[in-house]
Amino acid sequence: MPIFKKDKKQKNKSQEESDKSLQLINNCEIGEGTKIWNFVNIYGCEIGRNSMVGCFCEIQKGVRIGDRTRIQSHTFICELVEIGSDCFIGHGVMFINDVYPPQPDPSEWRKTVIEDGASIGSNATILPVRIGKGAVIGAGAVVTKDVPAGAVVAGNPASFMRYRNDGKGE
Repeated sequence: MPIFKKDKKQKNKSQEESDKSLQLINNCEIGEGTKIWNFVNIYGCEIGRNSMVGCFCEIQKGVRIGDRTRIQSHTFICELVEIGSDCFIGHGVMFINDVYPPQPDPSEWRKTVIEDGASIGSNATILPVRIGKGAVIGAGAVVTKDVPAGAVVAGNPASFMRYRNDGKGE
């Protein structure tokens, strides 16, 4: 049995209008060519051109996402996260801005920056850190410290494995 059943009103709508009824998008700046799949909740954020946001994602206010970045399904991106261009965010990635929850005072929350070209594997948890340009975060990693440009990290807590480019950082 489907979760959402089309009623008589929806049968008269175009496919695009029908798809939009399955999305909660409020006060966002979305670049040309960006694809937003259904069952999302995004508000007060900026998403660049030719990017993609998969099903069942939440992106909160103030988040900035660059051009050509892919956000896979079931990902949660909280306030104070900035993701660069040409990044890949795998399925079920969780971003955290509150290191001592529950912290009701937003001035105590911390920022996360994902630089251009970074790739984050599925089910990773990202605490407030800076992930450098072209870095790779392994699936399931728990990132508690900054990651240098070009580094590959994995594990819980995430630890340095190697650099992507012949053992050298970028």
